Amino acid sequence: MPLGPVDPEILRRLQKALSRHLPFTIRVLPPKPLPPQTYHVVRDQYHSTGLLEYLLDNDDEDSYRILGVTAADLYIPIFTFVFGEAQLEGKAAVISLFRPSGAGAARVPRQTLIQRLTKLGLHELGHTFGLGHCRQPGCIMGFSENLAKLDLKDPELCSYCRVLLEDYLRNHPPT
Repeated sequence: MPLGPVDPEILRRLQKALSRHLPFTIRVLPPKPLPPQTYHVVRDQYHSTGLLEYLLDNDDEDSYRILGVTAADLYIPIFTFVFGEAQLEGKAAVISLFRPSGAGAARVPRQTLIQRLTKLGLHELGHTFGLGHCRQPGCIMGFSENLAKLDLKDPELCSYCRVLLEDYLRNHPPT
């Protein structure tokens, strides 16, 4: 679900990329405006936890999971910024294009942006399936504190996280 203005071509390409990695149908939902109550004027950022609550309150669909995608910069109080956030074993996750696209600096090529967003989407959705941060090198569930670390990851789960995801999906199948 786009939150605020998001290029439809980016959403289409992200949908296609996520569909290659996840065993269920990915749909792009109608856009919703960014909720003003989640905006922090001093930081000039949106509180990602507030966006998760907003996604849950505005989920008109009977979605298995919902991934919010925004061009706005995100934060949680203990970090300067976050690439995204998710509810652990919950329904909602959110990712931002702001920093992966270059955050006002020289813009990255569109293919690089889609690769980054795919990794962020898979990572945050992984949290909704109960996966925590993984220490296996290259696992998509590893913590990425910067773009360089994100770029080094493969958009794949390690064998351990793959088993955990399969167990989760077996016990909580999409309806």
